[in-house]
Amino acid sequence: MGQVLISVLTAGEGPGLDLMAGGLVDRYKAAGVDPPVALYVDCGCCKEVGETKLKARFSEWPNLIVRLDIWHFMRRLAVGCTTDAHQMYPTFMARMSACIFEWDAADVNKLREAKRAHLKGHSWTSLTEKQLDRQITKEELELHCRRRTRGEEQTIQLLDQLIGELISDKGKDSLGVPLLDPIRMQHIWFVQKRHVKCIRDPPDVALYTQTGTIIKGGVQLQTLRCARGSTSLESFHCHLNRFIEGKQCQLP
Repeated sequence: MGQVLISVLTAGEGPGLDLMAGGLVDRYKAAGVDPPVALYVDCGCCKEVGETKLKARFSEWPNLIVRLDIWHFMRRLAVGCTTDAHQMYPTFMARMSACIFEWDAADVNKLREAKRAHLKGHSWTSLTEKQLDRQITKEELELHCRRRTRGEEQTIQLLDQLIGELISDKGKDSLGVPLLDPIRMQHIWFVQKRHVKCIRDPPDVALYTQTGTIIKGGVQLQTLRCARGSTSLESFHCHLNRFIEGKQCQLP
């Protein structure tokens, strides 16, 4: 429902969060609400042997599915870049996202229909599919279309291809500066490959909520909110200065 249930300010993550977790479990019990089915985290998602500390912390929710936040997974791979100021860095991040996600075809076709009708009303006629797609913004896709993660094997295969391609000369900018550090990138990918299974969408879990509808070009489109990932929690940091009164200062 997009609600912040508990906010805790700590000096660091650790056993001190056990009280918060226990309090959250108690609140669900007191409210008579079914426990969550999925939990997105930035670390501690899985362990090769035994139970993770996170699963132990929420042991009263034995069916809880823990997933690694996909943005944090992508940021881990991006550490293999020589610099995030590289000309090809935005392209790398966009292509990495495409290796992980696929858009719902029915939703995209509905958006295309609405966009074409809308543009025709503004004297944009005879658009090809490629021209039409260039007019659809990222914000429109995220607002009106659902997307899902690809299968584990397919994701690994696509990321393997992408990393292999950008480690070659294709990953150099116009000055010949490489985007990826080959040795560092190969090590990072070797370590992080096992987490691909941790970023898949939980089976039979509805991650999208319809918040309303709008009319575009005479076509009715649904507006959606996605519950996947920890983005809503990360953005909570931006609001802390509004909640905590006092003077603001910036370190040099």
